[in-house]
Amino acid sequence: MNIANPTLSRLVKTLAAGLALLLVAPLSAQTATPKDPKSPLPGFADGRGPTGPVTLKIVAPAAEEIIPVPQPEAGQPPAKGAPVTLKVELANFELFEDEATKSGQHLEILVDNLSSTFPWRDATKPYTFKSLPKGTHTVRIFPVRPWGEAIKEPSALAIVTFHVGEKDGKNTAEPGTPVLTIVSPRGKVKGATGKVLLDVLVSGCAVAEKGAADSCRLRYKVDTEKEVTLTKIEPVWLESLTPGRHAYVVGLTRDEKVVPGAFALYQGSFEVENGANPAAPASAPPAKATGQ
Repeated sequence: MNIANPTLSRLVKTLAAGLALLLVAPLSAQTATPKDPKSPLPGFADGRGPTGPVTLKIVAPAAEEIIPVPQPEAGQPPAKGAPVTLKVELANFELFEDEATKSGQHLEILVDNLSSTFPWRDATKPYTFKSLPKGTHTVRIFPVRPWGEAIKEPSALAIVTFHVGEKDGKNTAEPGTPVLTIVSPRGKVKGATGKVLLDVLVSGCAVAEKGAADSCRLRYKVDTEKEVTLTKIEPVWLESLTPGRHAYVVGLTRDEKVVPGAFALYQGSFEVENGANPAAPASAPPAKATGQ
């Protein structure tokens, strides 16, 4: 996992005209989650609920639990990791899959800062990873709508740090440091409508204007386009992205620097799929992280 230096150069101010943006109404921690929202994209089921405040709690593994690595069978090499089973309690949010669209509401599991998340469609049953490598891991779990947008209520994001075999000090969110969670885009995304969702969750830092106490800014960059600053948490619809691979970077900044912490900056890529057009080559080199 690559974490950029907090003293990176200043961010560029605005997004170039070549990349159009549509900002959806902001969803802050103080705003009630919309009930039964209609899908903003064709081909995805409408949302259901919630029926009350959405709460998600990780029951297992316990915080700071050390999960033992299994002993190898005779004649076999030592195991490099161990099975890890997740258990949660979810309230007031329905998980379902729509037969017609093959989409639905589910949980997403993010391990450390991997580029992919893991869908969890039945939270009443445990979710088991066959083997996670030795060392420290932080798992984040959050509920999403059928089109991939996360529920923004603070109690809907669950985080736990545990250890497989040993503590190695990696992948740890230090107490008091903000945590940036990239919800979308990840992996391959459908781009037939020309719209791709950029959605994040932020905890431990109020995303606001510079004048607000202890606030931070959310900044992102796509390909070689100029960077954009957001002063509130809101899903963004990226438009006019061509089929193929796109690089992007998202970070939390304060006082002209990327804020400290293992999960304050993310660099990755996604691929826009379009059935009408073959995937194009990479549209740009990987986006470089900078700081405000």
